[in-house]
Amino acid sequence: MKNRLIALQDQLSSSYWFIPATMAVLAAGLSILTIKLDETVGRELAWVIGLIYVDSPEGARAVLSTVASSMITVAGVVFSLTMVVLSLTSQQYGPLVLTHFMRDRGNQFVLGIFTATFIYCLLVLRTIRGVENSIFVPHISVLVGLGLAIASLAVLIYFIHHVSKSIQSTNIIARISDELLDAIDDRFPAKIGSEPDRPMTVPNHQDVLQRFEYAASAIQTPVGGYLQMVDDERLFEVAQEQDVIVQLIARPGQFLHKGQPLARVLPRQPNGDTRRTIQDAFIFGSRRTRTQDVEFVFMQLSAVAVRALSPAINDPYTALMCIDRLGEALCRLLNREPPSMYRYDDEGRLRLIANPVTFADVFHAAFDSIRHYGHSDLNVDSRLLSVITALVNCADAEEHLQLLQRYAELIHRESREYLSSEADRQQIDDVYATTLRAFQFRQEERIA
Repeated sequence: MKNRLIALQDQLSSSYWFIPATMAVLAAGLSILTIKLDETVGRELAWVIGLIYVDSPEGARAVLSTVASSMITVAGVVFSLTMVVLSLTSQQYGPLVLTHFMRDRGNQFVLGIFTATFIYCLLVLRTIRGVENSIFVPHISVLVGLGLAIASLAVLIYFIHHVSKSIQSTNIIARISDELLDAIDDRFPAKIGSEPDRPMTVPNHQDVLQRFEYAASAIQTPVGGYLQMVDDERLFEVAQEQDVIVQLIARPGQFLHKGQPLARVLPRQPNGDTRRTIQDAFIFGSRRTRTQDVEFVFMQLSAVAVRALSPAINDPYTALMCIDRLGEALCRLLNREPPSMYRYDDEGRLRLIANPVTFADVFHAAFDSIRHYGHSDLNVDSRLLSVITALVNCADAEEHLQLLQRYAELIHRESREYLSSEADRQQIDDVYATTLRAFQFRQEERIA
């Protein structure tokens, strides 16, 4: 249930209707409050304040009508500018970046304040009465409407400044990088259950995996789409209630067809209710999200770099900034404890075999496309080798060092093949030599 609420929150945060609709409802409530206040102490309080006093219904209608018509006009202009910015961003940086603009609270609030002001003025207008012996002028409500109009003007100035900053490549890369670092902090190390306190309770993991190959019951995907989230807590509860072991085959970010294996269960065949409960723990959608899919956030930053390297954009400096940010995130990932596949309950019984994302997965998601499209660019190849050199100093596991060494050899070999200038090949040789010295230093350090 918790993860479903998180998924709903992610959908609402990336929509342009939720915050404006919420602010419109609040504006409606504010209009009711101020009108009630006007009906009790409005005229006396307006004289005391001395800021505004509209003595005639015609004057109040004119003020509120002017504010309302201005707000709905400006709201339309702001919406049009937002669509233009989204279109330009999609062309310049790729469609994967649009989700970051859709989640921009500043743009959502700007649309909300204009919509709320329009709704407020419209609802107050209907209460003004100018019939003889039944005159009602909401002095306080008109004052609040003017205050909202002034606030909207300040928000309009903020919007122009905010949009001009948000489309700059440095700010886009920094924003995606911050989300990437937050995603790493949230997902690594992953905690579902706990490791057993007593080593003798640990089963032979290889035997368990072999049993899953020939004796497990498969749970099929109920609908097609991208797996966005896994309600791991619910899966763990079901495994304990039914006294079974659940193995996850899919992980967030994968596209699954209907009927494709989603998970497997041992030691017995689950009944229909248990199958549906397990299936309900997997949340599907039409797109990948960042909530549990760290690899996708790496791909977003990589996509910006690849778009910058295209002949139509030809902006290698943006690509270099993306490589630097990806290296920072990978270094943080190397400093985190890798999540275990095997999750146990408090009694030391194996309950869940997860399918966690590995460092190799995110490393290839980060750099494969950049290496492919930038193999003939000296600056890109040099920066990739420099980042790998920095990652060598962060890595401790032998498998990580071997991955980095193989990748450095691949970059060096491809760059020498595609670089046409002998001077460029010599420069890449020098950078590669620095990388090899870093590997040699780590080997000597590990031996000592």
